Amino acid sequence: MDKQDIFSKNNNDIRNEVEDNKAEDNKVINNKAEDKIVKDNKTEDIKVKDIKAKDAKVIDKAEPITEVLSADKTTFSHDAEVKAHSKEFGKVKMWFCMFFLGVFMYVLAALYVIIKHKGLFFYYGDYNVQQVPFYILAHRAIRNGQLFWNWNLDLGGDLTADLAFYLMGSPFFWITIPFPESFLPYMMPYLMALKYGVASANAFLYMRRYTRTNRAAQIGALLFAFCGFNATNIVFNHFTDAVAFFPLLMIAFENLCAFDNGQKGFKISRSRWIFFAVMTCVCSVVNYYFFFGQVIFLGLYFILRYVPGRKMSDTGKNLIRLITAGITGIMVAGLFLVLAFNGVAGNSRLDNILLGYDIVVYSSGYMYWDIIKSMIMLPDIIGRGTLFFTTTVKNASLAVYLPMFGLAGVIAYFRAFKGQPSWKKRMLIASLIIAFIPVFNSAFSLFNSQYYARWFYMPILIMSLVTCEMVERDRGENLRTGTLATIIMFLLLIIIAILPSRDDDGNIVYMQMVSNSDIFWRDVLGTAVFCSILILIVFLSRKIKTRVNLSFAGTVFAGCIGTMIILINGSSLISDFGMEQWKLQMIDTRPTIDESSFSRIETDSTSTNYEMRWGIPTIHCFLSTVPSQIFDFYEGAAGITRSVESDSPLTRAGLRALLSARYYVENSRINDDDEFLNNEGTLDYEQVSSLEEMNGFTLFENTNYIPMGFTFDYYTSESDWTAADASDHDLSLVKVLILPDEIANTYHGNMIRLSASDIANDEIDIYQFRSLCNQRRASACTAFTTTKNGFEAITKNFKEYELVFFSVPNVEGMTATVDGKKVDIITADYGLMAIPVSKGSHTITVKYLPKGIYLGLGISVIGILILISYISFSYLNKNQEITQ
Repeated sequence: MDKQDIFSKNNNDIRNEVEDNKAEDNKVINNKAEDKIVKDNKTEDIKVKDIKAKDAKVIDKAEPITEVLSADKTTFSHDAEVKAHSKEFGKVKMWFCMFFLGVFMYVLAALYVIIKHKGLFFYYGDYNVQQVPFYILAHRAIRNGQLFWNWNLDLGGDLTADLAFYLMGSPFFWITIPFPESFLPYMMPYLMALKYGVASANAFLYMRRYTRTNRAAQIGALLFAFCGFNATNIVFNHFTDAVAFFPLLMIAFENLCAFDNGQKGFKISRSRWIFFAVMTCVCSVVNYYFFFGQVIFLGLYFILRYVPGRKMSDTGKNLIRLITAGITGIMVAGLFLVLAFNGVAGNSRLDNILLGYDIVVYSSGYMYWDIIKSMIMLPDIIGRGTLFFTTTVKNASLAVYLPMFGLAGVIAYFRAFKGQPSWKKRMLIASLIIAFIPVFNSAFSLFNSQYYARWFYMPILIMSLVTCEMVERDRGENLRTGTLATIIMFLLLIIIAILPSRDDDGNIVYMQMVSNSDIFWRDVLGTAVFCSILILIVFLSRKIKTRVNLSFAGTVFAGCIGTMIILINGSSLISDFGMEQWKLQMIDTRPTIDESSFSRIETDSTSTNYEMRWGIPTIHCFLSTVPSQIFDFYEGAAGITRSVESDSPLTRAGLRALLSARYYVENSRINDDDEFLNNEGTLDYEQVSSLEEMNGFTLFENTNYIPMGFTFDYYTSESDWTAADASDHDLSLVKVLILPDEIANTYHGNMIRLSASDIANDEIDIYQFRSLCNQRRASACTAFTTTKNGFEAITKNFKEYELVFFSVPNVEGMTATVDGKKVDIITADYGLMAIPVSKGSHTITVKYLPKGIYLGLGISVIGILILISYISFSYLNKNQEITQ
């Protein structure tokens, strides 16, 4: 088909869909439809003419335009070079336009919450107790030169490893480093605005590869950036980082796959290979968890798009390029990934995999309805489901909704291409099947038994693409059908919500099918307004250009207002008083405690992770990626299964004494239970401050506090402790040191060994417990000082050989010296450490260097050398071709 029959002479902005899969798509164009675009010089209205095929109302892709600078060309005219540079400048200009538009739209959406809280973006849930404290803790540590060991991460942990999933690989976090710490809470919404801006701009570059106009690409970009998935996950601040860079990874992937499509021989793919290697590196560092899902999605994408209709030789060359570039990118990121791996290795959550019926079907039929609902209307917020809600999806990030359009554009696309081959249809169908089958869905999270929909942003990119394509190409019939179908499904959800049901007393009630009804009806109202606007645009617009422009305006409006509704839903969960106390108690002040010697504190559940902002070591920590030794300690020594949080029952006095917990901080203004004030707290804690003295906090001190670094008179093996049942012998933790079987069986010191029966029959009363704590306190180190990479301690003057216990995770990478001489660290109490010392007083020095840091550094250096070598070879090869 002649290009001039399709495009007007002046329509230089039209882009070709990537060169790949030409055989399939050109067959669709030639056999099914002939789309002639005539651009009128006066009105520039785009009109579709001469649709010959009955079912083809649109064309899946614009007729390919030969690239001005293809990979095979060695010479080109000066005019062609100027035109190419002009196009590239246009891309950069539009990238910045979309970036600033995305930033402005998000700030506008968040403005109500920001103004309401006097410049501070206060939300709910994990945002308040994880994202903000994590940013402050990491910011402070990096500015202080503490890149690795950090004493404020649970019992101690590696900063890079423990926070790699959250922020250490995020460029948006590193932007904050030059700013004072006090700025961070106020910067958070604007950092999120930057993420939305980058997501909008990068998605525009992806959409523009397929659309005929910039305006249509802008629609698709905003649909992606302001989709329900991103709005719902604002509470998980770090998710948007991965979403923002994913379109660039897709562009790099498609460019590299398009290179081998009928070419003879194996030619150097130059910048395409380099671009994919770089984007692989970037995405793996930004968030390794999401990158794992991206690899799976790209594998599926390759199979469904680039394998059908291609020669095996081309497919093989594609795979070689993808694998070599991908491995090189991962190697460049090797140092960071090795450190990040230390944060998840041994994590108990990795052991929870799908089994039995859960592999093939969700435990509740509501799940399937909930997935569909997430595509039709504004989404639920994390932790507060509405219609079809089950606890399974509480933190699942189940959200899809495209602003204003919902499924209208997707349904229109499927109708327009009924019976016709299309990679977009294949990808969307496959994604829906995956979402409905648990084992396939869980593959994106390493087959974890916990339900997550955190990969949905990837098919959302394709949903956004087909929607914007239909807006600019469809004559109207398909879009009208898609709009009506979406509205009918939306009305069905409303009908279900008001169906009669029975209450707990058996009475018939109405409109009781919904949880969190205030949130649901706000979502319904917002979705209804957007549907009304969509109806007006689709049914009243006669010209395609008018429809495109109105759709862009509608998308901007729905993106802003929809995100605003989600933010209002979340921020409304916490009262203004709660916000004021959060600012006062966590951001502006900190409790006054005795910090002359090392000790740990603990806050109640209403003040989780406040200690991170205060900079005080704690035994209460809400962080899922802590050293595996902490999981092992709680499970083995205390009989407590730690999941995402270290939060011991208040009855565990022995555990608190063992961990050198000295203070309990009860938030008396927020905590209605007031366990300690009501004498329901941990044994032997005494009140040492009033509510008024500590800005609403009441401080309690543990009279059984034991300083760091003490010895025991008794020991037992892990086998004997397990047999005795750890959860029943909390107070025994300060009596007996638990050693690995192989160490216990070869120990020849002066401690007395206790068997399982000895422990089981030893009923320790409160008086004995106090005496034991006094004995441990008497043996404690005379000095204990934390350092940037470990600690130093000076022991008592021992009369004989001792094992000195420290409640510090014995992670790989820890090394110890006694008076300058290296000694082995013994794992005690399943995951903590004991250090052997001889008679006398000694100086113990423990230093931490992350496991595998040199291995990771070596991998990164090799990866960088490979990348540099490839760039050099490509440059020399190109020059040789030009010379020839």
